[in-house]
Amino acid sequence: MLPELTVLIPTYNRRDIVARCLASLSKQTLAPEKYELVVIDDGSTDDTVEMLEGLDLKPTLRWKRIPHVGPSGARNRGLEMAQGEIVVFVDSDLIVVPEFLASHLAAHRATPEQKLVVHGPVIHTTNLENPQTKKNIMDFSRAFFATGNASVSLEELVAAGLFDEDFNEYGWEDLEFGLRLKKRGLVAKKEPKAVGYHFKHEVGMVHFKALWQRERERGHMALLYYRKHPVFGVKLSTMLAWPFFLIDRLLSLGGWPHWPATERFLTFLERKNWQWFFKFCFYLALNHAYFDGMREALRLERRS
Repeated sequence: MLPELTVLIPTYNRRDIVARCLASLSKQTLAPEKYELVVIDDGSTDDTVEMLEGLDLKPTLRWKRIPHVGPSGARNRGLEMAQGEIVVFVDSDLIVVPEFLASHLAAHRATPEQKLVVHGPVIHTTNLENPQTKKNIMDFSRAFFATGNASVSLEELVAAGLFDEDFNEYGWEDLEFGLRLKKRGLVAKKEPKAVGYHFKHEVGMVHFKALWQRERERGHMALLYYRKHPVFGVKLSTMLAWPFFLIDRLLSLGGWPHWPATERFLTFLERKNWQWFFKFCFYLALNHAYFDGMREALRLERRS
């Protein structure tokens, strides 16, 4: 018998976190024969493969290691392996509740005549051991389709053309796919019982350089997103308009986020535990990195 659900999890250098994600997905109220777990290791360098080889889970686990191609390519390789009628997209840093998969499946079965994108709540947490503890913040994203916690029929995903692999860096690939799904007449439906706890590191300088690079990549992909869908809604969501660039110039006067002293100053604020001011400057610098990424993409476009 083929499974009813395929849970698709792309991952890159998240060995310990994805192990917890898979553990939560193996403890579901849904019978294990009704779903499969498909993991795509997108060229990790942290022994993710060795971890996957050592797992012994109740649901069927299938995985594949590929050269690093980015989230779009990784998800497409997973969709090529999928056997379930419905695909549940789960980020590899999401810890889910026991009724997670049963709730996704029930939402689709409740209105079989409708073509649905089912969304579950995503709650941010900094505690992997007990994600339901303090500092939980709900993700209020209004995206029609976001791959952190969503499910769609495999048939509709294929008909929409799968993920666009031009998005080879971080950001926007799922929203772009969502626009295509929406054009096909799919309807978004919220399923409050399909709760996922999204692990986020505490804000700190130890992650600053990685986050800076991620925001630059998101800026690169923002221009690609708009070029593929040159509509006002995309321009607004990406902030790809001169008023936003002007605000960034004012907030980064003199190019202070690039100064060598900036990291030392942020480190000083963190050590002094001046949390409010530290986080304000930290996120202001990352916001500038995003606009810097868009400027870089625009320059490259003009040259070509």
